[in-house]
Amino acid sequence: MAESEATRSGDPARRAAAEKVRERKREREARAQARRTGPNPTWYKVLMVTLMILGLLWVIVFYATLGQWPVPTIGAWNIVIGFGIAMIGFIMTTRWRG
Repeated sequence: MAESEATRSGDPARRAAAEKVRERKREREARAQARRTGPNPTWYKVLMVTLMILGLLWVIVFYATLGQWPVPTIGAWNIVIGFGIAMIGFIMTTRWRG
């Protein structure tokens, strides 16, 4: 309501002040948008790739050792765990921004 009163009044100083307030708000929103859409931090990319490789290695180790590693007591669930770890990495790729 204060902004509309300032623009209706004939006082140029009040109009200029109201315009500065609007400009600051636009700049603040633009900076917030840039933070949301900027590139991911390096740790995100490293974690994403590490999870994909770790999941793949988990499954490979399970098959190469004929089920003796990584956790022999859970048997074929090792495959589910390996694919689950890799899938988390792949899901992270949907949020990746160069």
